Amino acid sequence: MKVAFVKKGAGRYAVEVGRERYPDLWCGSIGYDDRLPHDLLHFVAEAEYGLDGGIFADLATGGNARLFLPLDDEHEVDMQLVTKLWRKQRIRRTRLPDGRRSEELARQLYQGWRAQTLEPRLQRKLDDIAARWEALQVGTSLTLEWPRPEGRRRHPPLKRRRPATARR
Repeated sequence: MKVAFVKKGAGRYAVEVGRERYPDLWCGSIGYDDRLPHDLLHFVAEAEYGLDGGIFADLATGGNARLFLPLDDEHEVDMQLVTKLWRKQRIRRTRLPDGRRSEELARQLYQGWRAQTLEPRLQRKLDDIAARWEALQVGTSLTLEWPRPEGRRRHPPLKRRRPATARR
């Protein structure tokens, strides 16, 4: 899955998600920052800390994280797919068990990055992403690849799984 953070104008960006196994999606900006947009921090937090119950992991497993809309081939919203996704949402509620953790990690990453107190590898990574983001012109994008395969959904540890029910 490829995630493009697209600079749309002063104080605006969009997130476009290209998936091989599922329809492509997009979402408008949540929190803009000239140096490191909020959604970029979510992506890094979920990728680096292995959060398989966050926004981007849900997108990688075919969901829409309750935020994203499907795009057709001309990058217009595909209303038939929107209807299908929302119908699926009513049947199987989207749960983001790592959503709050992702939000907290994104906040901590931003504060640590600004204060230069992150561990060196993560500090360099965010410095690089921030430099690439700042260099973008309006209408261009920064594309990152999700580090885990599409469709992969981790199972909870054995002690947290519900016991199997016996079938008769």
